[in-house]
Amino acid sequence: MQIVYWAHSYRQEDAVINRHFGILIEKAARLIVNFDPPSKRVNASKLEQNLRSCDGMIAILSWRDSGPSQYILYEIGLALRARKPLLVFVDDRLPDGMIPARILQRRFSHRTYFRQVRDHTFALRELITYMGDPPVPRYQPSTNQRTCGLVGTRSFDRPARNQLRDFINHRGYQPVDLDRVTATNPLEFAMFEHLADLDIAVQCVDSQARISQYWAGSLSAAAVPSIALSADSAYKFSDRFPVEFQPRLVDAGSGPLTDVVGGEFDLYEQDFLKVQDPEAIERYTMMQVQAGDLRGRYEVDTRNQYLEVIMGDQYNVSGQAGAVGPNAHAHDMTFNQIWNQLQPSLDLAKLAEELGQLRQAMEQSATEPGHRLAAGAVAAAEESARQADGPKVVEYLKSGGKWALSLAEKIGVGLASTALKAALGI
Repeated sequence: MQIVYWAHSYRQEDAVINRHFGILIEKAARLIVNFDPPSKRVNASKLEQNLRSCDGMIAILSWRDSGPSQYILYEIGLALRARKPLLVFVDDRLPDGMIPARILQRRFSHRTYFRQVRDHTFALRELITYMGDPPVPRYQPSTNQRTCGLVGTRSFDRPARNQLRDFINHRGYQPVDLDRVTATNPLEFAMFEHLADLDIAVQCVDSQARISQYWAGSLSAAAVPSIALSADSAYKFSDRFPVEFQPRLVDAGSGPLTDVVGGEFDLYEQDFLKVQDPEAIERYTMMQVQAGDLRGRYEVDTRNQYLEVIMGDQYNVSGQAGAVGPNAHAHDMTFNQIWNQLQPSLDLAKLAEELGQLRQAMEQSATEPGHRLAAGAVAAAEESARQADGPKVVEYLKSGGKWALSLAEKIGVGLASTALKAALGI
């Protein structure tokens, strides 16, 4: 099965288009979409790491008055640089020449896209032929400790360089000073091996040394995930592409360099499930088990359902009933507030029993991938009720959606129906 990076807009006005192509990608082409939950921050290494784990990319270039999204264009550029098979669906209102002519692409109409299913499905199948079926695995991946290349770091003073190396070692990477690796003799294979095996690189763009410039170009051409830094407070940022993908400013002379680098590594490593509550991990595992029959497939609402369960207080997610997190609001009320209103009329032990009945009914009635995810969310809510965690019950029931509510009303579990209505803001 092929895994694809799906680059698309998160704007509400593009939701219908995204749903159309999501159905084609999952149902017609049977492709697995790389699951990359959106975060409050982004950097180039995060996107490069995601793309590296995929067999190809599908991009939806939708219409905007100000021109196509620079973020999606940047992602398309990453695929070109990484030489990944790429398919771009382009809104027919956009001018010619947005994408190189040699790239596999199809136009779609913002009004009659549903009449173009045959053309779009054929293009997806064409992309599959380029990715291979099954895709070829990466040739001889390294079995050594993961490595982090260092480029141009002599622009920092010695204490800052030592601090950076200590941080990289502590993070579990072996630092490799690429500026010391010979790059002038093509018969010495060390430079090629480093390019093939590096997991990530940290480079200071202030260095004007020829060897640093060489490695910066090589890393870019090889699409190695990289974190770019600058200690120049007067660094001139470009206004031609998003600043998130440009170097991060550091004050190597007065502040801890690792404060900035640590945040960038957090994005690259995408430690989304870092939680201190073992019960939260248990509930997440339960949802995964309930969704096991997906076999790697999910529908367009799956992303929000998983985000609402696993992200806790780290992310704000647009969804059916608002956002998640300690400052999140569901129809202007936090989950705690919703639970405080529900608590006087709900017995958690009885609610857990009814949620168990509802979960069983959902499992028996599920016919779509989204149904199984909803059942998983209800299972997580059931476990939260048994642990007397009312706000978590509300949070997970929100992910159950209207299908869970309709089934709850059908089988006559009144407490579960009441809780679902409150969670969904109905």
